[in-house]
Amino acid sequence: MSDLEMSMTKTRRITAPINWVFVFFGLSVIWMESTVTMGGANTSRWLLDICHALWGQKDSSSFEAVHLLLRKLGHFSGYGILSVLFYRAWYVTVGLFWKGTRSGLRLEAAGLAVFCTFLVASMDEWHQSFLAGRVSSFYDVLIDTCGALVFTAVVMLVMRRRGLLEMVESE
Repeated sequence: MSDLEMSMTKTRRITAPINWVFVFFGLSVIWMESTVTMGGANTSRWLLDICHALWGQKDSSSFEAVHLLLRKLGHFSGYGILSVLFYRAWYVTVGLFWKGTRSGLRLEAAGLAVFCTFLVASMDEWHQSFLAGRVSSFYDVLIDTCGALVFTAVVMLVMRRRGLLEMVESE
């Protein structure tokens, strides 16, 4: 193993735990949002105030559709971001032992990221089924998983494009 390869491996071993810190931060945000305080009945109050300040929205009847859309968009993007954090952590961690191609590593990390995000979403909805004022929905798990798939696919495309650009620049 060359000095450069040894140096890169040592750097990856140092950065692997750091990436998991970001995952645990994302998990703690999900955990805080999975409380009664962040339930639909409570978020509608301050979201209506924000919509009123921004767009003059005053009637709560038309706001219900906006509220539902904002909440589902929050599911989609929040779990999408969590999946990207999982992706980065798995990419670096599995990369320490990976013997295959870089594209294979990306696919492996993506699969693990989406699976972990699905598990977190499922456990979150199961947890919410025990909370008064919260509703558990498998549709939310599907929205969360779709967010994970989309966000992870975008990151993979960006990484692939960056890799292709680096190959062209090095020629």
